[in-house]
Amino acid sequence: MAGLSERRARAVVILDRLHAQHPDASIELKWSTPLELLVATILSAQCTDVRVNMVTADLFRRFRRPEDYLAVPAEELEQAIMPTGFFRQKTA
Repeated sequence: MAGLSERRARAVVILDRLHAQHPDASIELKWSTPLELLVATILSAQCTDVRVNMVTADLFRRFRRPEDYLAVPAEELEQAIMPTGFFRQKTA
């Protein structure tokens, strides 16, 4: 198995190739922290980025830390993300 430094070097090569092939690539999801990106990515499954951005605008104001998501009852979180579809699976 390749060591960590070898895997990182390989990842850099892959990212460089992807950037060369798609220099203007970007994502439509709106986020400002790694947690927000993770949440938006999870919500984007089987949903448009436009709808995810509509839902996360309120979600990211209400929940700033992982503990904030854990502190709210599951039913309340389900209601907040319902427009993204598959809300029960995404809440679990």
